[in-house]
Amino acid sequence: MIASKLRKKLVINAWPFIAVLLLAVIIPSLLYWTIERNDKHARWQTQLQLARIFAFYGMDQAEVVPMHPNFTSDSAFMDTGWAALQTGSVTLNTLSGLDLDRTNQLLRIEYMLNTMASSWSAYTLGMNQSQRGTLGGLLHTIGHDILYGYGNYINYTGTSNLGGSFFWYTGSSPPDPNLVQQAVDLAVNLPGLPPLPQ
Repeated sequence: MIASKLRKKLVINAWPFIAVLLLAVIIPSLLYWTIERNDKHARWQTQLQLARIFAFYGMDQAEVVPMHPNFTSDSAFMDTGWAALQTGSVTLNTLSGLDLDRTNQLLRIEYMLNTMASSWSAYTLGMNQSQRGTLGGLLHTIGHDILYGYGNYINYTGTSNLGGSFFWYTGSSPPDPNLVQQAVDLAVNLPGLPPLPQ
């Protein structure tokens, strides 16, 4: 009789212990998931901002410079093109540090930009107007492939309230690998242009 009362008492008192144990597991797990999710969204936002800087302050400026009529006679245009390539290079280097899965691809584009920047004057002055137009178009396309790759709203990779992913979104993360690879292929091959000096 005493043993059955003691057994009931132990069974009844075990439920609060089980509840506390469950809370001790669930609360830290939810906290970890929330922090990890918040960090991921912040990284996506930073990657998108860097892709915008690369496209607009790097490649779009470098695109316009060689097509200007005074490009060959005005050293300010030459310096602006060189500076835009350097901006693109530094931005891609920073982006590659955040996107470790695509570091190799991004560094291949950066290598092309550094090689082109180091011989910018000699390389571009040796081109005719058609080749400079091709160069401008390639730089524009490379910049916008990276931008659209990291700002791919089909994959909900933006994080703003206007077009970004929901906090609980668990789908594919940026960037769009096809767009990044297309940018790499253009940067490595430079179709329609003379090869870069080594």
